[in-house]
Amino acid sequence: MRNFKITGMHCAGCAASVERAVKGLEGSAEVYVNFATSRLSLSAGPESEAIIASIEKCGFKAEEELEACSLTSRQAAADEGSEEAAAAWRRLVLAICSSLLLTYVAMHEMLGLPGPSLSPGWDAAVQILLLLPILWAGRHLYKSGMASLFRLAPNMDSLIAIGTGAAIVYSVMMLAGEHAGHLYFETAGMILAIILLGRYLEGRARRRASSAVRALLALQPPNAVRLENGQENIVPIEELRVGDLVLVKPGEKIPVDGRVQAGSSSVDESMLSGESMPVDKQVGDEVTGASVNRHGSLQVKVSRIGEETLLAKIIRLVEDAQGARPPIARLADLISGYFVWTVLGIAAFSFAAWLLFSNVGLNQSVGFALAVLVIACPCALGLATPIALVVGLGRGASLGLLIKSGAALEGAAKINTVVFDKTGTLTRGKPELDLVVPAKNGGYDKEALLTLAAAAEKHSEHPLAEAIVAAADKESTAKYQVEEFQALPGFGLSCRIEGKKLLLGNKRLLEENAVQFEQDEPPQMPGSTLVLVAENNKYLGALAISDQLRDEARETVHRLKKMGLRSIMLTGDRLEVAEQIAGELGLDEVRAELLPGDKAAVIKELQQGERLGSLAMVGDGINDAPALAQADLGIAIGSGTDIAMESADIVLMHSSPLDVVNALLLSRRTLKIIRENLFWALGYNIIGIPLAAGLFYALFDGPRLHPAFGAAAMAFSSVAVVLNALRLRRFQRI
Repeated sequence: MRNFKITGMHCAGCAASVERAVKGLEGSAEVYVNFATSRLSLSAGPESEAIIASIEKCGFKAEEELEACSLTSRQAAADEGSEEAAAAWRRLVLAICSSLLLTYVAMHEMLGLPGPSLSPGWDAAVQILLLLPILWAGRHLYKSGMASLFRLAPNMDSLIAIGTGAAIVYSVMMLAGEHAGHLYFETAGMILAIILLGRYLEGRARRRASSAVRALLALQPPNAVRLENGQENIVPIEELRVGDLVLVKPGEKIPVDGRVQAGSSSVDESMLSGESMPVDKQVGDEVTGASVNRHGSLQVKVSRIGEETLLAKIIRLVEDAQGARPPIARLADLISGYFVWTVLGIAAFSFAAWLLFSNVGLNQSVGFALAVLVIACPCALGLATPIALVVGLGRGASLGLLIKSGAALEGAAKINTVVFDKTGTLTRGKPELDLVVPAKNGGYDKEALLTLAAAAEKHSEHPLAEAIVAAADKESTAKYQVEEFQALPGFGLSCRIEGKKLLLGNKRLLEENAVQFEQDEPPQMPGSTLVLVAENNKYLGALAISDQLRDEARETVHRLKKMGLRSIMLTGDRLEVAEQIAGELGLDEVRAELLPGDKAAVIKELQQGERLGSLAMVGDGINDAPALAQADLGIAIGSGTDIAMESADIVLMHSSPLDVVNALLLSRRTLKIIRENLFWALGYNIIGIPLAAGLFYALFDGPRLHPAFGAAAMAFSSVAVVLNALRLRRFQRI
């Protein structure tokens, strides 16, 4: 995905014109311009120069966001946005002060307010003088609006420029022709001031909406203490290289990803994972850049820098997700693209109809047309979806819930069934040896059987093998020489020790190798996984291993049921173990004794069952990658750098199954806000435009709308959409 930062867009019409221009380029695919984030995203297209040139022809500036772009430069861009906000504030103050004075001069006699009585000529001259500062403050509206109109791609600024420009020209003509009629100088001034106020409030709210990404950008410290020949040197973060040794003192942020070489401490990773409890770190443990060293000093060897760090990947993931178009936004974006032309047509028709077929006169006909131009608001429609995505996805990132696209967020809100992998998801993922049960005629006691099994399992990376090795005496296992070791995924392993063939694994492995149990059957232990041991086709005994349920597993399944969702567990473990866990948790269904490659096939089978609806798969993101990809929604659960960001639609930074519920709730809440925004934006325009055009007045002598009130309504509509989206910032993890 390629991204370009666009500056100068002021409404959804601007975004639509840029999108049409880039789509017209040969080879462009999946083009989307997000007005809320001012970013263009496309999956394929011509050279960057051609894309930038097409954007500039639309009247805007563009710059490609390269993946190599440092976090420091992104922070600088955020600071630049703050400077623009300060300039907008100064223009707003000037416009409001001048508008208040202009309105007072124009209206004080009509309202009976104190003030000097001026002749019509002097009164008009003072109004024009007070209007000039407002025109200067809002000059960018005319520049953008008229330029877009001349390119036949009118935007919101075009409506404002035409409306206020027509009011000013009409008023000047009244003066030049010495005709009696209301002057619209104060109306034009109020409209511009209200528009600037609305834009400022909208921009401020949009900056609050993007605060999550800015907060992530601010996490990385600008400098690091690099150790060189025993000396401490403070260097900029960009100068660090993989393999450098950095010193992190108590209370300091860890500059980049690395591994502890010396020292021990507890590290606060809450800003990245959402986990509030500090994590203890010892020599050999990995640490993540931007996390905070709480207590002891650490010497960290740098393992990842720049865009390879976890922080940079999270920021890129959130930015890409915020710039993606969810399916629910397509209709609104299509309407926004043709909205301004439609409004211009309605305003022209309204003016002509009132002037030619009524007796309200030229003055009121101008008022109706002007009200139509300034009340119409494509911005609210264009902002409805992207601003909710920006806030929702940003809030999720701050809580350790990384939703990778708008489509994933929308899909998560529609999930009916959640399928869990067992090990490491519902369980702790760190099995422990519970019991050693030697066969009666096996010839080994408990200690000898454990030592023999551990000698073979030392060469395996399976979690069950780690439990056996951890429980055995390492010095005793060293006396065995292991040969011809072979891992058998889904079954166990085989090897030779002292010339004898050894099998360790499940009962299926031993049966397929014609192992003789001689009526000495393995023990029945439903709550444990049994690793059976055989030597030269003779059964030697069993090792019982259990993986404890996570503390949050029961509550996770309970809350899913309250949400009306089914829950299913997939595991390669024995059916007895799986059924006992399912009973403890209250799962709706369980599939056991699955090989690693079977899980994707089971997901496909479940998807074909109509009653299950849309299906999410929750796994560790590495071993379960095929199943995650097959599911309607893949959710990778893991901590720190162990997560697999490529294989899932949602990545949960904290190793809690309860975050599955949090991610689904956040998605539902965000989609609800999007629907509310679309309803408000469409409803506002459907009611507001006919009201401004005088339709209700014509039909049943209903209300008429002053253009200034129309401008206020227009400004409020965009602000209301953004403020509604900002409610997502209050979302909390369970």
